[in-house]
Amino acid sequence: MLGSFADRFVSTRRRSASVAPPNVRTTSAPVRPPQPIFHEPLADLVPGPCLQPVSTLLGMNPSAAVRRGVWSVPHIAAFLALFWPTFGWMAERFNTPDSFYSHGWLVPLAAGWLLWSRRRDVRRLRLAPSLWGLSLLGPSIVVHVLAAWLSIHFLSGFAMVAAVWGLVWTLWGWPALQVLRAPLLYLLFMVPLPGVLLIAVSFAMKLQAAGLATWLLQGLGLSATQIGSTIQVPGVSVVVDDTCSGLRSLISLIALAVLWALFLPRGTPRRHRLALVAAALPIALVANMVRILLLVFIAGLYGTQAAEGFIHYGAGTVVFGVALLTLIGLSGVLPRWLPASSRS
Repeated sequence: MLGSFADRFVSTRRRSASVAPPNVRTTSAPVRPPQPIFHEPLADLVPGPCLQPVSTLLGMNPSAAVRRGVWSVPHIAAFLALFWPTFGWMAERFNTPDSFYSHGWLVPLAAGWLLWSRRRDVRRLRLAPSLWGLSLLGPSIVVHVLAAWLSIHFLSGFAMVAAVWGLVWTLWGWPALQVLRAPLLYLLFMVPLPGVLLIAVSFAMKLQAAGLATWLLQGLGLSATQIGSTIQVPGVSVVVDDTCSGLRSLISLIALAVLWALFLPRGTPRRHRLALVAAALPIALVANMVRILLLVFIAGLYGTQAAEGFIHYGAGTVVFGVALLTLIGLSGVLPRWLPASSRS
C-alpha cells in the first residue's frame, strides 16, 4: 500500500511539473553573450592607440600584420640604402646659409602627420601587394641611378619621391596609394629645385621688387631712384639682395598653404582649398614688399647699418609671421566669400 501511494505521489509531481501555470511562458530566454567593456561608439571617441593595436589600425589581424611587416622590412631597408646619397644632398641644401629650402626638414614630419590622420581610411582597406607597383618603382630607380651617375641631384630627389609612391603601391596595393596620395604628394616640397633656376628666378624677382618699391616710394612723395636692384633715396642706398627677392618666403608660404589646406575639415569644398593655396602668392609678394619698404625707411632714418643684421632678418621673420596669420585668417572667411556650390 505504501508502494502504490509513493508511485501515485511521484506521478502527480511529474504531471504538475510538466503543466505550466497560466500566463507563464515556457520558452527560455536566449542566452546573451558577455558584452565587451568598451562598446563601438566609445571606441570611436577614444583615440585609436588607446584601445586598438597598430595591426588593427592597419586593417589586419596581429599575425598578418607581423608577416606583412617582416616582408616589408627588407624592401624599406633596400630603399633607404639606395637613396641615402640623395638624402645627404637634400640635408646639405636644407642647412645651407640663406637656403631656399630651410623648411625642408619639416616636410617629412608634416607628411607623417598627414599619413597618421588617414589611419582610419587605411584601416577600412584590404591591403594586398600589387606587382603593378613595379611599373612605377622600377623606372624611378632607373632614373635615380642615371641622375646620380650624371650628378643631377634634383632629378634624383624627384625619382626618390616617385619611388616612395611605387613602394607603397607594390607593398600595399593601389587603394592604399589612392588614400595616401595627398601626404605622398606633399613630399615634393622637400626636393630642392636646381640652384641655377632658383638664382635666375630670384634675380628677376628682386629687380621687380626694387622697381615696385621705388614706384611706391615715389608715390609717397619721396625722391627715389632704381639702379638695378639698388634703391637710392637721399643720403642712403638700399640693395635688394636675394633674401629680399621674395622667392624664399614664397616657396615656404606655398608649402604651408598646401599643408593648411590639407588640414581643413574633410567636408571643405575643393575650390576653397585651391583658393587658399592660390592666395599664398599675392600674400607672400605683398609681405615682401612691406619688408623692403620698412628697411628703406629704417635706413633713411638711422643709416644703412641700422637696416642690416638683426633688423634685416628680424623684419623678415615678423613679416612672414604676419603673412602666415593672414593666410590662416583667410581660410576662415573663404566660406563666406566663396559659398559652396551644389557641385562642391
